[in-house]
Amino acid sequence: MPATHTKDELHRFLKPGMKLSTNFEFGPKDQYTYSTTYLGMKENAYLILDIPMRLLEEQVMRKLPNADVIVRGVSDTELGHVIAFKSSVLTTAVRPSPLLFIRIPGTFATKPVREHERYKLQMDCKIVHAGNVYDGSLIDFSLAGIGISTFIEPEFTVGESVTIDSSLSHYIGEENRCVIANIKKLVKGWVIGIKFESPIAMSHELKTELLEQSFLTSNV
Repeated sequence: MPATHTKDELHRFLKPGMKLSTNFEFGPKDQYTYSTTYLGMKENAYLILDIPMRLLEEQVMRKLPNADVIVRGVSDTELGHVIAFKSSVLTTAVRPSPLLFIRIPGTFATKPVREHERYKLQMDCKIVHAGNVYDGSLIDFSLAGIGISTFIEPEFTVGESVTIDSSLSHYIGEENRCVIANIKKLVKGWVIGIKFESPIAMSHELKTELLEQSFLTSNV
């Protein structure tokens, strides 16, 4: 994304506790991505990120100071903004907990998220139909329906009702029928398109979870 803001506006989009994806670039084919948490900043100096200990363990042989990093996250704004910027490592610390200090970027980019868009995910789920359970992966989510991939040949047909078991099921609602819209055969497995009888509402909680899961998927 092209730069859209200067560092003076960074505080509007970065909030303590915000989950970030931090990608270390040591070379064109030498990159590592870690899930981090934004803790705060020292004005005109650096940002402070809480990092997993395994980051320091896995990169123990490298000189992390001055390494390039690309940071991405989802801002808790009214629209829900994707934020991204490039920076470099200032230093690290292990006490009182593993911390990463990175230089404040001169510019950064944001992009508002449209509520009607489809979210690409990768979450475990199950389709239940006539006593049969199909293990699969929830790969696509919108307010009107979902897409699920499975390696189990479906015995249901287009138009039949099914039950979806996933960590997002409570947003769909127990009374909202899930109907098979299409079945696509792939080289390996099937993709099942499922539509909701009634489109669901985009709540703040659902938007936050979808954006976080979408970011996790993009960094798998």
